[in-house]
Amino acid sequence: MKRTTKRLLVDLSLTAQTEAGSAVYAWEACHRLMRQAMPMQVLPLTSPFRVLGRTGIRRKLNGLLRDLLWRPFLAGLEARPDDCFLFTNSFVPRKFWRRKFGVVILDLGAWHDRALLSWRGRLGTRSLPAVLAQAAHIFAISEYTAQDVAREFAIPRHRITLAPCGLSEAFLAPPAPLTTINTAPLPPRYLLHVGSLEPKKNIPFLLQVFALLRQQENNPALPQTSVRHPCKLVLTGGESWHDASLRQAVADHPYAEDILILGRVAPEDLPALYHQAAALVFPSLLEGFGLPVIEALSQGTPALVQANSSLTQFGAYGATVLDSFEPERWVRRLQEILASETRIPEKQRQAVQETFNWDRTAAIIHRAMLGAT
Repeated sequence: MKRTTKRLLVDLSLTAQTEAGSAVYAWEACHRLMRQAMPMQVLPLTSPFRVLGRTGIRRKLNGLLRDLLWRPFLAGLEARPDDCFLFTNSFVPRKFWRRKFGVVILDLGAWHDRALLSWRGRLGTRSLPAVLAQAAHIFAISEYTAQDVAREFAIPRHRITLAPCGLSEAFLAPPAPLTTINTAPLPPRYLLHVGSLEPKKNIPFLLQVFALLRQQENNPALPQTSVRHPCKLVLTGGESWHDASLRQAVADHPYAEDILILGRVAPEDLPALYHQAAALVFPSLLEGFGLPVIEALSQGTPALVQANSSLTQFGAYGATVLDSFEPERWVRRLQEILASETRIPEKQRQAVQETFNWDRTAAIIHRAMLGAT
C-alpha cells in the first residue's frame, strides 16, 4: 500500500492584507518551510482577494469577498486525516478547531488594548482563547510573547515553542550605496523609522522628538559636526488602517519639509536604507518581536528603543534601551550619535546576523509540526 505524504498547509492570507512584519513572518516562514519540507509536503494557501494596495470600493469589495468566500473556502478545504495547518495569525476559522493546526502568536497587544487594531481585528481577537485551547501547537516569536501568552491564558510555558523572526539573505551581505529610493533622493543624514503608521508605533512621540532635535540644532554648545547637515526624518513601512490621521500630523509638523514618507520600500533596498541611516528611532509602545531593530543592527546602525515588551532583548546586541518616554532623553542620545557618528561594534553586528535566522526558525516549526501530525 502506497504511503501518503504528510502535508502542512500554510495560511498566507496576511500577505494579501499587509506588508507589516506579520506578513514578512508568514512569507519567510512558509518559503523556508518549503525548502525543508521532506518528509512533509508544504502547501501555501494565498487569498486571491487582495486588499493590499487597493483603495475605495475595490478595497472594501475584496475585504468582503475574503470574508464571504475565501475563509469559508479554507474551512471547507478537504483535509486528509494526517494533514496539519499552520496559521501565522490568530484568525483561525471555527471549523479548523476540530483539525490539527498550529498557530503563531506575534503579540497580545490587541488582546490587552483593542484600540490597537481596526474593528475587524478587534472582532477576531474574541476567539483567541478557544484557538489557543484547540491548537496542536503554539508558537511565539519572542520570549516576551511566550510568557505573555502563558500568563494570560494559563497555558504551561512548555506548550509554547519559541520561533523568533530572522534576517533575510539581503541583510547578510554589504549593501550597495543608495542615492534615491522610490524616486526620492535620500538625504545625507537622516533618522529612520520602519513600521506601519499605526497607533502602537507611537509616531506622535517620534515627531515630538524630531521637532525638539531640530530646534536644538542651532545651539552653539553642540559640536559642529552634528549640525553640518541638518538631520531629516525618513518614515517607511507598509500601509496601515490608521495612517490617515498620522499623515496629517506629519503635514502639520513644524519641520514637515524635512520629513520624508516613503511608504513601502522594495526588500532589496532595505539593507542600504538602514545602513545609510544615522540611527533607527523605534519608540514603539509594544512589540511581539521588533523586526526593524535586528535589521538595523545587522547593518551596524544604532537603534533607539523603549524598555518595553520584547524590545528590551536588543540591549545585548548594541541597541540603546531607554526607560522612559521623555523626548529630552531621546534627543540627548541622538545628539551623541550624530556628533560621534556612532556605529554598532562589529562583534555585536555579527552576533545579530548569527542569532536571528529564518532557516533556523523554519526548522523549529517544521520539527514541531511534523510531530503534531
